[in-house]
Amino acid sequence: MNEIHERRGFALPAAIGALVIVGVLVTAGFYVARQEVRTGVASRFSAMAVNVAQSGANDVLINRTQALTALAIGGKTTIVDTADAGIVTTDVTRLAQRLFFLNTSATITEGGALWSGATRRIGLVTRLTSATMSPPAALTTQGSLKVGGSSIVNGNDTIPDGWSGACDAGAMTNKPGLLIDDTTNITTSGAKFEVAGNPATQQDTTMTTASLLDFGEMTWEDLIALAEKIYPVGTTTLNGIAGDSIAAGASYRCNTATSTNWGSPDDPFGVCGNYFPIIYAKGSLKITGGVGQGILLVENNLDVQGGFEFYGPVWVKGELSTQGTGGHFNGGVVAANVDLGSSTVLGDAVITYSSCAVTRAVLNNSALTKVRPLAMRSWVDLSNVIGS
Repeated sequence: MNEIHERRGFALPAAIGALVIVGVLVTAGFYVARQEVRTGVASRFSAMAVNVAQSGANDVLINRTQALTALAIGGKTTIVDTADAGIVTTDVTRLAQRLFFLNTSATITEGGALWSGATRRIGLVTRLTSATMSPPAALTTQGSLKVGGSSIVNGNDTIPDGWSGACDAGAMTNKPGLLIDDTTNITTSGAKFEVAGNPATQQDTTMTTASLLDFGEMTWEDLIALAEKIYPVGTTTLNGIAGDSIAAGASYRCNTATSTNWGSPDDPFGVCGNYFPIIYAKGSLKITGGVGQGILLVENNLDVQGGFEFYGPVWVKGELSTQGTGGHFNGGVVAANVDLGSSTVLGDAVITYSSCAVTRAVLNNSALTKVRPLAMRSWVDLSNVIGS
């Protein structure tokens, strides 16, 4: 009788084992591929967030100069904007008169619920660059000069009343009260006038009309081409210069279209407080009262009466004349005296050097001022820094 031996096969277990191994490999492959895709997409959206943040910072540098210069030193502001790919938020801090720090974050909104949300943050240290407009003294002129009455010419650097929050006191430097090509051409009348500075009076025999009209990379023609307030050839007489605001919804805005609106230095943080126009008279200019700020350029002569007050640099190609209650200049006056006539500072005129008034006039004029990153080490990635 033949024995029947039971033989167990191994094909089925081997096939099942192979299927399990193949399944594991396929699953692992899908997992690795999915992770690679997610990593690649995340990397792409992260890079996109950096680009959007950089674009937002660039927009602030190019288009928001006035918002930056309106800040007091140590002041902060937040600018929120939208881009095609996301939302950009820039926190701006004014570190000094010309230095700003931009903390810009961008969050990607495209890609749906699965991919949106990538966020990157960058930091940028920037500096204001501007035209070179720094009067060398409270009053600079050549030719003849007559000083008298109760006038005051003061080269000691001064911050205008009410402007302390808008000026950098650490950057102040005293200058001469009077700077002239030949001090023997100065005549005086009376004994009540005052000339002060470091020194009170200084002579510069190398002074020329060309040197007095040197603005660094810009010329006189460049400046007058940027003028916002222009007055015709001949003699223009102005009275009642003052800031002018206009209703804009529930608030107000500065009405820059008004020809006699030269800003509001008496309200430096008001709606016209940061409006510093370039003002140009094609002929001579006579001002009999009011208050203004900016950069004043006069092709011929300037005659100031009635206690007119001006904040910012003044350049006169011809002669300067003040009498009666005179004018009060906060910044600096340069009378180039192209035809070498005679300038007179009489009456109750006051000319005070103020680097703050000059700097604010230049920095708050977008045509003269640009914000640029520092040349070295201006950019930093803040994405992994906790907090703001």
